[in-house]
Amino acid sequence: MKALKIIGIAVFLFVTSCTPQSRYVLTGGKTPTSTAGAQLTSSVPGYATPPGISTASPQPVPNTGGSPSPQYLYPPENARFVSSETTLIIRYGPKISPGTLAAFNVSLQGAKTGAHAGKIVLADDQKTLIFKPDQPFAPGEQVQVKIGSLNPGAGSAFGPMAYTFTVAEKEKPGTVASTTIPTAQPEAAFPELLTVPQDIPHFTVSKTSPDQGEGDIFIAPFYWNASTLGSYLLILDNQGQLVYYQSMADNFAAFDFKALPGGYLTYFNQKDSTHYLLDSHYQVVGSYQAGLGYTSDLHDFLRMTDGYTLLLAYDTITMDMSKVVPGGNPNADVTGLILQEMDPSGNVILNWRSWDYFSFADTTVSLTDAQIDWVHGNGLALANDGNILLSSRNLSEITKINRQTGAVMWRLGGKANQFKFVNDGGFSYQHDISELSNGDIMVFDNHGTDQSPTPSRAVEYKLDEVKMTATRVWEYTHQPPIFTDYMGLAERMTDGNTFIAWGDDVVTNGYAAGSVTEVNPQNQIVFEMTFDRPFVSYRAMRAPWHGSPLTPPALAYRQEGNNLLLGYSWNGATDVASWTVYGGSSPSALKQVDEKQKSGFETQSTLTNPPSQECYFQAAAIDQNGKEMARSPVISTDPVACPLS
Repeated sequence: MKALKIIGIAVFLFVTSCTPQSRYVLTGGKTPTSTAGAQLTSSVPGYATPPGISTASPQPVPNTGGSPSPQYLYPPENARFVSSETTLIIRYGPKISPGTLAAFNVSLQGAKTGAHAGKIVLADDQKTLIFKPDQPFAPGEQVQVKIGSLNPGAGSAFGPMAYTFTVAEKEKPGTVASTTIPTAQPEAAFPELLTVPQDIPHFTVSKTSPDQGEGDIFIAPFYWNASTLGSYLLILDNQGQLVYYQSMADNFAAFDFKALPGGYLTYFNQKDSTHYLLDSHYQVVGSYQAGLGYTSDLHDFLRMTDGYTLLLAYDTITMDMSKVVPGGNPNADVTGLILQEMDPSGNVILNWRSWDYFSFADTTVSLTDAQIDWVHGNGLALANDGNILLSSRNLSEITKINRQTGAVMWRLGGKANQFKFVNDGGFSYQHDISELSNGDIMVFDNHGTDQSPTPSRAVEYKLDEVKMTATRVWEYTHQPPIFTDYMGLAERMTDGNTFIAWGDDVVTNGYAAGSVTEVNPQNQIVFEMTFDRPFVSYRAMRAPWHGSPLTPPALAYRQEGNNLLLGYSWNGATDVASWTVYGGSSPSALKQVDEKQKSGFETQSTLTNPPSQECYFQAAAIDQNGKEMARSPVISTDPVACPLS
């Protein structure tokens, strides 16, 4: 995403698919059978790779005596720029009995800090051992690792290992954002509604279809240059009617708002760099932050139904880039990518770093700048085989990563591309990746930059991982064209429709505005909406949703001459079928004054010349079976004559 002028380095870095289930659900915890493929390294004249930045997948340190090596080991041998708060992660492969840990020993000796005591934890997968040092390491120091032998049984035995890694000397492992308060006010999206805030940014629904689609729309608009204004979590129905709103103004903004299987919602809170999990009552039931001293990044978060999670983080290293490329800045801030998997207990069991797997030669950005975001990971998905798909904008690359070993399985697109695009020129600067149920991959292809705008598109490829070919089987480019320089998503629905979020659409030089477009398999538009500029949404998605809030319904009024207009709603409730309105001269003596079928988010009643002494009112939400669900608080339309105690 684009660098927000109002935010520091955190937002300098700021800048489905198949069904939601295939995108977010781990299938039974099965160990993927795929193995790491060959690694292709790009070569750019003058672009050297400094020591410690790998151009091939790191391998576990061989055990002594010829015994097998672990599946995964972090930090790897000779790793550099390691976080001072790192743990040691060892995944052997077989399940480990807790009883075998008594004889297992680990030693970490820092060149500056000496021996580090700590504790050994067996992760929830029963296969991964984690040594958590009691104290952090010193910047720049070399750490000697010694790992004892382990015999988990079942005919497998692992010998001892010894190696070293180096801690980052000048590291900034992500920072929490800051912002400013704007003076401009947005046009209200729902000025006619009495129970809705009037700073929800205005949008226009230009196309709807009798087809109600596969659920509601989840979107989080924010003000591009001042994110405290009009930032909301919004759920909309297929007609663009409001279902749920939650202001995020006090938190600067929210990103990546989406529904998960099992009746959950998740979003990224910019203020504290935390991914929050909400239940169907809209209550926070979980929060997730990056481990090992890193700060979570907004771009993506996956939570599987078994409680395992994947998230991204960035870390910035100050380094001498004059040793890497002619004209390089000797004091450059270079930002790498961190991908973490955590078990349900919050243990980091995979810490995948661009420093260990990618080369500077692969980037599309200038390596002579003072600030270099050379990878810019912006999308995660689970492949159908359980491995990880990573989108990296500034590499113009999709990378498949073995979830058990961390090894790079293949690289699609960009300078390190291993595939031949049969009938397509390839994608560039993309956001979002997913694998469809048929094995094809879907990409939101931004396809251009501010300096070189090109129509953005959603594109589907069929990959042949034996012949290493990528064949375009479908694409959608809007007419008139839309160019999105940052952000975006493309989601394939089970009915064959594709839901496209355009992100930061650039309305210039003949390019149209658009926030969300849904097209059917014939590329006909069945739904389209656009927020007023400068409001944008990082992503949007569609999914089935059932909400039952714990907060009560709302009731508000407005005098219109001799008439009284009452508006009543229940934010986030999806089971309301009708409303009953009560009024009277006392809060304890109310009688029915109106009954109406639910009409959109807010239903309204007009009472003509109501008696002045009948100034207490209450609204009751009724379900489709005629059962009362909840009542609003009693309100008074004349606080002087009819005070509320």
